Amino acid sequence: MTLAPASPLESVGWYLSLYWPAMQKEFKGIVQRYDADSRHHTVRWDNAPRGSDGVTEVDLSEGELTWLKPPEKAGAKKSAKSSSKSDVKVSKPKMTKVYDESETMEDLEARFTGKTTKAVAFQVLKNSGPQGMSLQEIVDESQKLGLRDWTTCKQPKTTINVCVSQDPAFVKIAPGRVGLRVNGAEEPSGASYAAKAASKANGNAMKKRGRPPRHDGKSKKAPRHEPQHWERKPPIDLVLEVTSDDGKFISNSPMEVPFNITIKALKRAISANTKGALKPQYQQIFHESRNIGNDEDAFLVHAVRPSKFERSLHLKLVIGET
Repeated sequence: MTLAPASPLESVGWYLSLYWPAMQKEFKGIVQRYDADSRHHTVRWDNAPRGSDGVTEVDLSEGELTWLKPPEKAGAKKSAKSSSKSDVKVSKPKMTKVYDESETMEDLEARFTGKTTKAVAFQVLKNSGPQGMSLQEIVDESQKLGLRDWTTCKQPKTTINVCVSQDPAFVKIAPGRVGLRVNGAEEPSGASYAAKAASKANGNAMKKRGRPPRHDGKSKKAPRHEPQHWERKPPIDLVLEVTSDDGKFISNSPMEVPFNITIKALKRAISANTKGALKPQYQQIFHESRNIGNDEDAFLVHAVRPSKFERSLHLKLVIGET
């Protein structure tokens, strides 16, 4: 049975733990009050900065929340705390969120309500067009419109970036710039970035030496390119049997991944679904007792050969240090 308050209004007095992805830190504290209008909790944190009372208003949905202990009754004795390595919980991979191309602006209006960070970002971005806005512009415009008071937030741009990156309705157009897919915003192609970087490097070398940079004559390994017809293939319904490195079963976790996903991209997707808890270097992926995770540049459909499949695939994910 999951330990949690019956409702947000009944969370006052609860002791909680909040992992904040933007800072990659865990904070613990006691809920002081709850604002039903903003859906924000006011928490007194244990590890408050020096000179601060440690009380802040926060949107708990923007972090990884764990309810630790309900309010103590008057006269109740505090139980002794115990800890061991076996008590460490491993986050289960969550199902990958896939962008719904049929989702309209009206659908997004209905989905992004209230005063959450994603709702604030959506309200500012909905009229921005395909060029989107920078994170700083979103902060300034939402502050100007009275959608959010950022003066009490130490890292407003990081907070927005973390929250919108968890929803496929938003797209990262460039570093520090986001937009809405429904407005036609698109991710930059890797080829264009590579071409610009190469052009800049060559230009700098010519300015420094007065001639084109030398080449050592060694042939570089050609990058892999997936066949064009793969883009028309349906996604793979993937089931991960998650176990620890000592063979202990943890869970069966479903994921939906593109047909042309590589092993490296799959590991990154697993890591993203667990908010970085299961980093790629701690993952070992097996198919029919065969480790297929060593060649990270290989496509998943190539790695499982000679087995053939249509839409579904079952893999074993072993978590442990490698």
